[in-house]
Amino acid sequence: MKVVLGDDAPLYATIYRWIAEFQRGRELTEEAHRSGCPLEACREENVQCVNDMIMTDRRLTVRYVAECVKLSYGTTHHIMSDILGYNKVCAPWVP
Repeated sequence: MKVVLGDDAPLYATIYRWIAEFQRGRELTEEAHRSGCPLEACREENVQCVNDMIMTDRRLTVRYVAECVKLSYGTTHHIMSDILGYNKVCAPWVP
């Protein structure tokens, strides 16, 4: 494989792992899909509710918003920072 693929050849450890997985019945070498943040947690109504809370009072903490909306801290922080694009500047959340 090293001669044919050169630097793109998989490591020996990877090949040994594939062999073990094939012996257990796996058929593909591709990684299985893993779920990240649950899709139902980042629904539009949850995003809108978080946005409404922040627009009402920009000094809210992530933990307080998470408790009010009944979401996890990480999901709430993901909604606030990644989806809505807010950053914490001193005390208030600012777009």
